[in-house]
Amino acid sequence: MTSKVGPLTAFTLFCDDLRQEAGGKLSAMGIYHGVMAIPAQGVLLPKLVAWTVFKLPVSQMGAGATVLLQDKDRVLSSATLDFTLSEQLSVNGSSADPADGLAMLNIPFELTPFQAQVGMAIRVVFESPNFHYESDVLHIVKAV
Repeated sequence: MTSKVGPLTAFTLFCDDLRQEAGGKLSAMGIYHGVMAIPAQGVLLPKLVAWTVFKLPVSQMGAGATVLLQDKDRVLSSATLDFTLSEQLSVNGSSADPADGLAMLNIPFELTPFQAQVGMAIRVVFESPNFHYESDVLHIVKAV
C-alpha cells in the first residue's frame, strides 16, 4: 500500500457474506484467512465478498478512484467512484470525521455466484491520483 500524499489506512476481508445488522452495524460471515480450500478443482459457491475499508484524507481524495477485484491480472469486477457526486459517497458509505479530516469508505465487492477454481489468487486494487492500495491475496487451493 502506497500513498503519494497523506496517510492511507486500508484493509480487506474476504468472506462468504456481509450483512447489515440493526443499528447500522456490518457483520462479516465466514471470513477467510488468506486461503480458501475447496473440495474439487472448481466449485460453484453462492457468494464471495471482498470487503475493503479505506480511511483517507478528505482534502486529498481527488475527483475519483477505480477499484478492481482481480484474479492475478484478470479483472473479475470493477467500480469507478466519482467523489464529486454526493450520491456516490453515500452509496459507498463515506463518513468524514471533522476532527481529523479523514473519510471512511466501505467498498464491498460481491460475486454472486462465485466460481472458485484451484490456483486463483484474488486481491483488491484501489487507484486514485494520490493513492494506491493492493490487498493481501486470497489463495484458492485444493482441500487435502
